[in-house]
Amino acid sequence: MTTADRRYGGRTVVARKAERRQRFLEAATRIFAERGYATCSLAEVCAAAGLSKRQFYEEFETREDVLVAAYDRIQDDAAQAVGSALVALDTPTDVQLALRTGFGAYLESLGSDPYRAQVALIEVVGVSDRMEDHRRHRRHAWSALIEAALIGIGVRLRGDAELTTALITGAVNGVAHEWLLRESRPPVDELVDLLTGAALAMVDFD
Repeated sequence: MTTADRRYGGRTVVARKAERRQRFLEAATRIFAERGYATCSLAEVCAAAGLSKRQFYEEFETREDVLVAAYDRIQDDAAQAVGSALVALDTPTDVQLALRTGFGAYLESLGSDPYRAQVALIEVVGVSDRMEDHRRHRRHAWSALIEAALIGIGVRLRGDAELTTALITGAVNGVAHEWLLRESRPPVDELVDLLTGAALAMVDFD
């Protein structure tokens, strides 16, 4: 039996480690959203998770590392939600429906937890050169997903594909950001209508 297979309290070392990591990510997402990443200390993250600094350093090297991991979890969950929603479409070649479905799934995933949107759209901005490079990498991943999804249903992006998809992702995040900051927020369907109309103007049908 390896160390990873050993059980403590009925759970393996791997399971306990995964649970601790999840607790850190959930606590960091909440406390960074509530207090702001720039003013939130590592000690506060540990206290919010109910875990020690020693346990933190078993998972992460720096406070920024847990921010990156929390951001990635938000983005990964949103990408999974979008992918699942598109796969489930009865009429996958309906471009307008596909766009509406994708935008709706993304916004619903982001808005499923009020802390997620705050972290993904605000707290990660301007943290460091490393974080900005990482955000750009994630944007490129979304651009590739959008391009592949549209090509799959017979739609061609206008102009330079990388720039056009960047325009779409920028519009999504910009609208979501403004929506987050409003005291009186319009229904998500209104955002989806707006984004779908904008995206349709950026594609050509083969």
